[in-house]
Amino acid sequence: MSDVNTRKNRLPRLLFRVLIGLLFIILIWVAGSYWLLNSQWLPKRISQFEGIDIRWEQGASRHPGRWEVEGLYLAREDEALPISIEAERATLSLSLLALLRGELHINALDAEGIRRLTVGDIALEAEGQLHVVETTLSRDTLAIPNVSLAITNGRLVRVSDQATLVHDIDLTADATLDTITPVDATSGQLNPNLLAALSAQLQLNAQADAWEVFMPYLDALPWLTLEGRGALTGTLELTAGKLQPGSELMLDAPVLRLAVDEQRLRAPSDSPRWLIADNPPPRHTATGKGQVRLAVESDQLHFSTQLADVELAEIELAEVELDEPHPYAEHAELRLATQIPNQRLDQLDLPTAATLALQGDIIRLDMLDRYLTAYADEQGIRLSGHGQMDASASIRESRLYDAQLNIQAPELAADTRGFIAQGSGSLNARLTPQEIMEATLNFNDATLHHQERLLLDDADINLIATSPINPQKAPDEATAMLSWQAARLPDVSVLQSYLVAILPTPTPLQLLSGQATSHGQLTMTSEQLSGEVHLAGNGLATRWQHGDQAGTLTSDMQLFLPLQQVAMDGSALNLSGARLSWQVAAIDRPSERLESVLVLTDGRFQRRNSVPSGQFALEGSVQRLGFLNAFLPDAHGLAIAGEGQLFAQGAFRDNRLLAPTRLRVNADQLEVTFLDYLATGRGELTAQLDSTEQAQLSLGIPRFDLKRQDDDSPHVQGRHFALTTQTEQFSEVLESPQPEHFTTRIALPITEVPDFTRYNRYLPEGAGVTLLDGQASLASEWLLEGFNAQGEITLRAFGAELALLDQRLRGDVHLYLHLTDGDLNTRRFTANDSFLRLENVNLQSENGASDAGWWVQLSMFDAQLAWEDPVRLASQLRLEMRDTGLLARLFLARARDSDWLGRLLNVHDIEGTAQLEISGEQISLSDLTLTGGPLLLLSDVALADRSANGALYARLGVLGLGVELEDSEPTLRFIQPRRWFDRWREANGR
Repeated sequence: MSDVNTRKNRLPRLLFRVLIGLLFIILIWVAGSYWLLNSQWLPKRISQFEGIDIRWEQGASRHPGRWEVEGLYLAREDEALPISIEAERATLSLSLLALLRGELHINALDAEGIRRLTVGDIALEAEGQLHVVETTLSRDTLAIPNVSLAITNGRLVRVSDQATLVHDIDLTADATLDTITPVDATSGQLNPNLLAALSAQLQLNAQADAWEVFMPYLDALPWLTLEGRGALTGTLELTAGKLQPGSELMLDAPVLRLAVDEQRLRAPSDSPRWLIADNPPPRHTATGKGQVRLAVESDQLHFSTQLADVELAEIELAEVELDEPHPYAEHAELRLATQIPNQRLDQLDLPTAATLALQGDIIRLDMLDRYLTAYADEQGIRLSGHGQMDASASIRESRLYDAQLNIQAPELAADTRGFIAQGSGSLNARLTPQEIMEATLNFNDATLHHQERLLLDDADINLIATSPINPQKAPDEATAMLSWQAARLPDVSVLQSYLVAILPTPTPLQLLSGQATSHGQLTMTSEQLSGEVHLAGNGLATRWQHGDQAGTLTSDMQLFLPLQQVAMDGSALNLSGARLSWQVAAIDRPSERLESVLVLTDGRFQRRNSVPSGQFALEGSVQRLGFLNAFLPDAHGLAIAGEGQLFAQGAFRDNRLLAPTRLRVNADQLEVTFLDYLATGRGELTAQLDSTEQAQLSLGIPRFDLKRQDDDSPHVQGRHFALTTQTEQFSEVLESPQPEHFTTRIALPITEVPDFTRYNRYLPEGAGVTLLDGQASLASEWLLEGFNAQGEITLRAFGAELALLDQRLRGDVHLYLHLTDGDLNTRRFTANDSFLRLENVNLQSENGASDAGWWVQLSMFDAQLAWEDPVRLASQLRLEMRDTGLLARLFLARARDSDWLGRLLNVHDIEGTAQLEISGEQISLSDLTLTGGPLLLLSDVALADRSANGALYARLGVLGLGVELEDSEPTLRFIQPRRWFDRWREANGR
């Protein structure tokens, strides 16, 4: 019983002892842990572990191994991968066994009020919670099986410069880091597989700076910068260090600026093709409301920037600090995108390629001038206007790979070398992957001005340019093609200023008025130009002027101008194949249009040392040969008209023709004016330059018609007309075709005169000498030297009938005029050695013909001839005649009626002299002396008012007779006839 009671009493005592022991142990633990946590002995002991630093301000422990601390600081100290956490409060559970082994193993860590979480150079400051379990921190081992982070109002800071990268952060994240040796103990470098051990998921909302967030990703695009702040949101999932599909990071900014630096947008070896000294390329900025997005799609990591309501501007490099942009586009939308294969984060190849797309309103086309100047000469092309822009570009390795620009402009103007094209149009430009720039400029309903002169209107103009962007290749390989359609030249007179530059002064040709249409195409390279130009005008009024002569011509015209080769430096020009045609209304038939056509079969021209030269060959049909009159002497009365086939070949140098140069015209209808005459017919004209100063124009008409210019009588006809005019001073003729520079020869060897009476115009109308009937032939030659002239005229008429007062004669006429010392101004000649011969003459009467075979010859010396209408002649005559019978019967009716008297007065072999004067009113023979055998005849006779007046003394042997003629009525004087005759002469002042 007692034993039982004894055992019953021992149990309470044992329980009490155990309880006391537990309380003692608890007391020791509380006291010990308090001392350990608040004496800093434990943190210092743990911090002695290599690479570990841990401390707290104060703490408490409710059970062994689990401590609640305030002001916790825990760090893994390593230059390659430093990690630290600072928290206001934390519940910390450490492995005591691990501590005994000299390493830090965190069974669990719950931190609140995170002051700073640092990984490398990045620190996170926020309000929130951090949960970590089974984490090992040592220099050799890093393992975080699970970490959870939930923060608000956070801030991401770069430790090196204390720059705030992201603020107002709301973040929840879960991550794991498999056990790994983070740093190689020998090299001190991070383990390359560190990210492969990391997996994480996070949700993010924050405010961030675009450049600071995305700069690491854009580091391989040095030409691109982002500026702007906005709301940053993201959902990221990382597995084994690789972002998973659906991961996205997005920044929405109310104002976002994207800048492109041209100077960095090319390889370092590139020379600045569009730069000149002190004029570096600008930065282009796009400012608007935007969004930046980084996302994983289709195993690609995509980066994109989108901007709306964008203003585009350029900032000159010298003005960057002044912040003075020059806007050139507005209300635009822009998208920049790039992508790379999605790989583990530490193995990503940063993007070096990007695509750019832009649409909007361009308000300043002049910003393109610097790029157009890269492919033009030093004067370049200047654009102005505004329109709609659509552009895209692909950039690789900091160089444009390909690009496309399209501009639709309701107002577009291009200015180069003083030529301004203006209208609505478009600009399309493309950069190919082969580094070829292709640009097309189109104008609709455009105008083309040059130096404020309107050249073209209502034109469709197209310019296509192609060039390598390589500045070394561009000068040799750049090409451009210019074409225009349906263009109108409102007033051809604007071309006059261009003609003045190439025509002599004073200008022989003036474009007065008229409209024309044009189309054409030109292809240009750096060295030459080729193509074709078409010009057509209706009712063009032109004025031709040469000396005192001038005239206005209205015609239609078409010009086809092929430019086979035109050197851009002006050293060579090939216009072979050029065609000019013009139509003029016929004078006699206004409704009929006469067309002339000229074709330049060979036209090659050069310019060396500013001296022009060239070779040409020309052919065609010409309806107006009068253009040659500008080179003919007016004093010779030379002028050419007509139509025919023209052929020309020659050369020139320094605006002067070179020998040999030839011009030939096969004329279907040739009109040649010389002196007072006009010759017409089908013939050939040639002009040639035989030496530098020797030029000659020749023409021949095998069968021709001839008339005086002011004569309405029918033409006479002839054969083998020839005219040659030449000069030994061609350079002087080009300045002014003065007569003294010319020598002209004219030959009319055979001329048939069907109506002999046409020459009555050269005889005084009342002299009583009239040509009645007959045919004649005429031959003449002329030599005109300046104002001096000489010539020969031979007239022969067979069976001609003429009247001498009231008597009719029939016979043969032979007139020879030898004219020298002629003055073309006064038309006066010396006619020495000329003669008139009448043969086979007979007197016609009612009783039949008489005196058959009679002849007379009047030879002239000391003769002066005035070529007027009628002719004026003063000459000494030498007379020869068969006999005096016909003269006696002409003047003495009694001799005609009395055979014996006629026989008495018929003396053979007569010779004599006389003074002949033919004026506009009469024909007079004075001091007439005839001798022959026993005959002596003296006479003064004047034929005027259709009657003969005068006196005659005849002595036949010992028989003398005087005759006085008054109004053709003879009065015989038988008493002292000689004395009577002498007194008559004295009385009449002879």
